Amino acid sequence: MSSITDATTAAAAPTNTNSTTAVPNTLSANDFLQILVAEFQNQDPTSPTDPTQYASQMVEFSNLGQLQSINQDLQGEQTPQSSLMQAASAFIGRQVVAGGNTIGVQNGKATSIEFAPTSTDDYTANVYDSTGKQVDSVSLGQLGAGSLQDFTWSPSSSQSAGLYSVQIVNSKNMAVSGLLEQGIVSSVVMGSDGSVSLNIGNLVIPENQVASVAQPTTN
Repeated sequence: MSSITDATTAAAAPTNTNSTTAVPNTLSANDFLQILVAEFQNQDPTSPTDPTQYASQMVEFSNLGQLQSINQDLQGEQTPQSSLMQAASAFIGRQVVAGGNTIGVQNGKATSIEFAPTSTDDYTANVYDSTGKQVDSVSLGQLGAGSLQDFTWSPSSSQSAGLYSVQIVNSKNMAVSGLLEQGIVSSVVMGSDGSVSLNIGNLVIPENQVASVAQPTTN
């Protein structure tokens, strides 16, 4: 009489002999039932298989079926939008840089502006509110040509949260071009069209405008 191992192997073997058909790597419910029937039919009468083994196998198969069902449900819920949001969430806590001269003020703190002077000179940062009214002027002192500089405004308690614009000028009142907005991402927002925007403190930057991403620097 054949052994139980031989019988179960034969029962689980695929019946399709077409060499061009891929053999599945997992057992279906029908395959499992065939294995159980084969074990019953081929067990040694003088040494029958312990019934608890069958019960254990049934429990394991039931658990496997539940896990597979959960996995299928999760895969079904994974939409392109949720995948995109998961990817965008990697920006949270990172420092991003994008072209622009806008700063955001929130809870008394402002985002930063990065710039590079074109000549060695004395520079000033002028800050304007959303109506174009100048609300502050900050002397930056003498800066070297080509040196990368950061300007972080310290708003007064009278300045409300919101968006402000910055203009960096030299001693001849000529504005520096190529200003960059920078800050640490606190949240991400997905639009109805699938676009992703990054909030760096009351300043929202479209993800497709981000020039660089880095770990925040500590002073």
